[in-house]
Amino acid sequence: MEKKMINIWDYYKNGTEGIKLIFISVFFSFFYWILNFLLIKTFDFSITSYVLVSVNNFFPFIWTIITFPFIYTNLWYLITTAMIIYFVEKIFRIYFSGSSFFKFFVYGNLIGCIAFLLTNIVADQEYTLLEGGMLGVYSCLFAIISYNPKMQISLFPIPYQLPLYVVGIVFVLFDVVNLLNYNELIGVFIARIAAASFGFFYMKSFQKGNDFLVFPIPNFKKIVSHVGAYFKKLGKPKFKIEKNDKKQYTSHHSRPLSDEEFNYNKVKKQKQIDTILDKISKSGYDSLTKQEKEFLFNSFK
Repeated sequence: MEKKMINIWDYYKNGTEGIKLIFISVFFSFFYWILNFLLIKTFDFSITSYVLVSVNNFFPFIWTIITFPFIYTNLWYLITTAMIIYFVEKIFRIYFSGSSFFKFFVYGNLIGCIAFLLTNIVADQEYTLLEGGMLGVYSCLFAIISYNPKMQISLFPIPYQLPLYVVGIVFVLFDVVNLLNYNELIGVFIARIAAASFGFFYMKSFQKGNDFLVFPIPNFKKIVSHVGAYFKKLGKPKFKIEKNDKKQYTSHHSRPLSDEEFNYNKVKKQKQIDTILDKISKSGYDSLTKQEKEFLFNSFK
């Protein structure tokens, strides 16, 4: 039993950002279910309104903006969202880093939550609750749709590949159907559209070299490491090297690239590759210059 627990902890510790989000959601959801059940049975009191977002408890319980993405009121919603997080992150990390996935996830939840509250105030829906991390998932999914809408993916049990933008359309259609059947979900619907729009248009802006988010998500692991190094008065700072699927080439004398700079360089490099490939398709490989051939060769090493 102890060995299994250690393996589970190692899987969490070595997992990607998406895996960590799934583990955190499972832990807090089970904790909520058990505690809420005991409180209802013992005191006839529920903590649901204290951990999920709604208009009528927003101002006294502002911390629910932080807690709602990690708490689910039923097991099926938790399982389906966990599967979608795993699926979307695998696609997202083809082009971008895990920290960027987390950034889109956090801001998507925040933007969607604000839209949810404003919509329900206007629609006078006082008792609609916002739960789970689907807003963040929408932000990440539509960011990749914005970046490469025609990317071909396979979805079990469909036997053939589909463009990624079709998946986005299916998501929205499901939400429209739910809204037609349950009018009180107007706040949730608008929240998901807002989160998806944020991901889509922020990616468009980022592709042009503009990062309009002035305040990035801080890397708390690095902050703690630097503070600890300072108080221990170490002679040399220690940097933790994180595994990255993509090679990052930097000068030995240059400062470490930020996440935004790294992603911008990858976008710029991908555009150069696409331009060269288009030239090959139109005029053949021999039409490339020596520099273009070398660039293409080094890119696919």
